[in-house]
Amino acid sequence: MFDPFEVFGFEKHYSLDVDSLEKRYFEEQKKTHPDRFALSSEAEKDDALRKSTALNQAYIILKDPLQRASFLLKVKGVEPLSHDPLFLGEVMEWNDRLEAGEDLSLELRQEEEKLLKNLETAFEEKDDESARVSLYRLTYVRKLLKDNLWIASSLHSSQ
Repeated sequence: MFDPFEVFGFEKHYSLDVDSLEKRYFEEQKKTHPDRFALSSEAEKDDALRKSTALNQAYIILKDPLQRASFLLKVKGVEPLSHDPLFLGEVMEWNDRLEAGEDLSLELRQEEEKLLKNLETAFEEKDDESARVSLYRLTYVRKLLKDNLWIASSLHSSQ
């Protein structure tokens, strides 16, 4: 199984210094980028391409708190949450308000921050069930934020 933490030599922890990750990514990318191997043998080019691809995939997963959390839960054998009836009511209310043209940016960003904090706490406390719930809810909040931006930009462009 592909392990993004292993690619960077990091321990498997949810808490991650994203600035350090980015710095390490660019350092490693300089060493493995296929352009550096343009005059090398085919085997060396293939190896560089494989390493660069793995580095890019690992960076994408580790940089995103949702993907990082999802990976860590999967490694533990924890299945993603498939539904949360209580939260679904909130989602439906937010969708109704979005469709009515209400700007929910601030409210959704506050909810996102709360859920990110809950997710971090759940991992610190090794509470997989709370992590599952927070990840599920955070996925919906992020989608709603995108929908809110799309609706807001559509309204502005039509004026």
